[in-house]
Amino acid sequence: MAKRVIRKQYLVNNSLQLGMALRFFICMVLVAAASGWAVYYAVWQTVLVDFHGANLAKMYHAISQRLLFYGLGLVLCLSGLSIFFTHKIAGPIYKVRRILDESVEKGSKPREIRLRKGDQFKDFVSSFNKFLKEVC
Repeated sequence: MAKRVIRKQYLVNNSLQLGMALRFFICMVLVAAASGWAVYYAVWQTVLVDFHGANLAKMYHAISQRLLFYGLGLVLCLSGLSIFFTHKIAGPIYKVRRILDESVEKGSKPREIRLRKGDQFKDFVSSFNKFLKEVC
C-alpha cells in the first residue's frame, strides 16, 4: 500500500489558485447579491406595504445586518475552501513541472509521477508515465 502524502503547501501555483478563488468569490458575491435582492423585493416590499410602524424599521435593519454578516462569512469560508479544492488541480500540474525541471537540471531520466488520492489529471499522468517508460 502506498504511503499517504499529506499536503504541506496549499498554494503551489499562486496565479492559478488565487485566480480561480477570485472567480469563485465574484460568482458567490453575485449570487448572494441577486438572492438578497430577490428576497428584499419579494418579501420586504410586501411587508412594507401591508404593515406600518416604528418597530418595522428596527426589524428591517436587524435582519439586514444579520444577512450581511452571515452572507460575508459564508462567502469568505467558501473562498477559502476553493483554494483547498483548486489544490487538487494545481498540485498535479506543479508536481509534473517540478519533476520535469528536476530531470532537466540533473540530466537524468524523469522519475515516475504519483498523485494523491482525489487529485485531478490522473489519466494524463498515467499516459505521461507510459510515455516516459517507452521513450526514456
